[in-house]
Amino acid sequence: MISNNLIQKSYYNWWKNINKTILLLIVILFGLGLFFSLVSTSLIASDKLDTNSYYFFIKHFIFIVIGVFFIIYFSSLNHNDLIKVSNFLFLIFLFFLILVPFFGIEVKGSRRWIDISLLPRFQPIELLKPFLVIIIANVLSYENNKNIYYKYFLSFLVILPVILLLVTQPDIGQSLLTFLVWLSMIFISGINLIIFIIFFGLVIFSLIFLIYMFPEKFGYILIRLKSFFDPSSGTNYQSEKASEAIINGGFFGKGIGEGTLKNRVPEAHTDYIVSVISEEFGIIIVIAIILIFIFLTFQVIKKIALE
Repeated sequence: MISNNLIQKSYYNWWKNINKTILLLIVILFGLGLFFSLVSTSLIASDKLDTNSYYFFIKHFIFIVIGVFFIIYFSSLNHNDLIKVSNFLFLIFLFFLILVPFFGIEVKGSRRWIDISLLPRFQPIELLKPFLVIIIANVLSYENNKNIYYKYFLSFLVILPVILLLVTQPDIGQSLLTFLVWLSMIFISGINLIIFIIFFGLVIFSLIFLIYMFPEKFGYILIRLKSFFDPSSGTNYQSEKASEAIINGGFFGKGIGEGTLKNRVPEAHTDYIVSVISEEFGIIIVIAIILIFIFLTFQVIKKIALE
């Protein structure tokens, strides 16, 4: 009886404190994701992967249920409990990230995924990133130490092993994203602009060093940069087809199931899903999704500012 009362009280406090607008936007995004998983990827699952046509929809639905559970759980934690849980989960997923070079699944020359029996295949960095942000924020806001530059140093020590592990996969995109998130957080904390520029310069220098010293492993970065600045180089087939799909879809799209991009590129259900949606439903839907994300970001920043 006491347990039920505690659960009811905890749920009541969670519902009372949560921003209903943010919750509604999250539900809308979940719903749109499920809808597009059903109507835009069913043919990919049945034709290319030779599996149930509802494979991606069912998989997406399962992960949404899991995601909703964790949203409710983490949003109901107080500050101290959130830090404790984040520290614990950060160490767990960092351990999995360490295992990637040894036991990870190699896909197109990179080891980024862990495949353990009884668990779905997952990319450790994706699960680690939210807790990494919480830990960095906690370090930067630690009140017992007033030396802000010491805090910068400690926060850098937190992200350093993560970046080194990502570079060995190699996953330069996630490495840059991790570093830029850290850079953004220390910029917001009020870092000296000159030091900030020095940090940013070190990133560029490190990237150039990796490309030219280890071209067999990181040369693909230079190829992608060249194809971005020179589309006629002939090395960006998938991007060209994705652009064509968006153009062919026009403003209102060609209709459900009428798109052809998903049959022409191998990653249509992952990297190019936005192009598939645009071709079938039109650029108006993509604009609407972008606006939802912008409004969600605004609401989150507004809530943080008020607190």
